[in-house]
Amino acid sequence: MITRAVDRFLAGQRWLDRLGGWLQKVIAAIYAGLGAPGRALKDLLNGTWLGHQLHPVITDVPVGAWTLGVVFDIAYLATHRGAAAADWTILIGLIVAFGAVITGYTEFVDTADRELRYGIAHGLLNTVVVVLYLISVILRFTGTARGLAIGLAFIGYLVLTVAAFLGGELVANIGYGVNHHAFQSPPTDWTPALMDTQLAEAKLTRAQVEGVPILLYRRGPTILAISETCSHAGGPLSEGKVDAGRVICPWHASRFDLITGRVKGGPATINAVRYDVRVENGRIEVKRSAETLQQS
Repeated sequence: MITRAVDRFLAGQRWLDRLGGWLQKVIAAIYAGLGAPGRALKDLLNGTWLGHQLHPVITDVPVGAWTLGVVFDIAYLATHRGAAAADWTILIGLIVAFGAVITGYTEFVDTADRELRYGIAHGLLNTVVVVLYLISVILRFTGTARGLAIGLAFIGYLVLTVAAFLGGELVANIGYGVNHHAFQSPPTDWTPALMDTQLAEAKLTRAQVEGVPILLYRRGPTILAISETCSHAGGPLSEGKVDAGRVICPWHASRFDLITGRVKGGPATINAVRYDVRVENGRIEVKRSAETLQQS
């Protein structure tokens, strides 16, 4: 019931689409303007190096710190002791929250449609939270208006709860950031994919094997095979292009090594499934490789 009401409300907020689209262009322009270092920075903040989105790893720290801050503030109101405990846990949460904001907006660049609307709402609310806690910290450490500082922290925590709900919806309901190979069942025995004559030289080709899309690529006498769907957002890699032995997703430019399936550039963080290939009786057959880097 709550989820449906929230979805209907956000669907009616068309200004979020306009604001989100504008913000995406601004952030993308900043990274693009930095050239190769900008792409490396974007990969770093996306968590490509980690094999997992970096944003949810970081967000646990401010949420935990600010939860303790609420407890310590309540204890202070009851006993008028322990103010420093609240002040320092809230400060620690605020410092790490800046990293959460940067990684969150970096991920937001590669969203669209419903993802974009939830993403910008989630991001705006969390930006408000950071501002509220920033003011609270300033008041705490300047020794002025502690009551106001505590009140702002309580309000910030309530807004944080709403923002966290939207973040949960973005992942659990909409599926943003979920491995798009997670519910596929790659063949583990040799299974026909295409006739050998159907695979042209140096042409990205999609084959459907037992309901699983597989990308085939002929390079001289060698045939390479990895997942055809991008692990990041499900983009069709067969519609991408090849550069230096890597396939580039046509949607968000994630890069995967055609031999190993390893992610070579974000926003993707999860490797593609690698397949063994053989040609038998004029048919190309594939099976999931024992050496695949993705074990799901």
